[in-house]
Amino acid sequence: MTQDIEAELQSARDEALAALSEVTEQARYKSLGKGRIRDEGKEKIRIKYLRLIVSAQDTRRKILADKELEELRERLEEIEEHHDGVTV
Repeated sequence: MTQDIEAELQSARDEALAALSEVTEQARYKSLGKGRIRDEGKEKIRIKYLRLIVSAQDTRRKILADKELEELRERLEEIEEHHDGVTV
């Protein structure tokens, strides 16, 4: 990958992670915090917020796993390049 594409991908991941963190915090506030919906008739909305938290955290986990795999791939390429330059 070129440096520009890598930087753009990293920036997009960082933005997605920040947005998912914000979504999770808002959903947590509405479902568990002081903003909690207390009307029993609105319990379905509370459950939807809890599901949103789970979904956002799952997506966040996947993005972080992709990021870690990309970093490992880059490290492996560096090691292979270094190894190719060394004669035994």
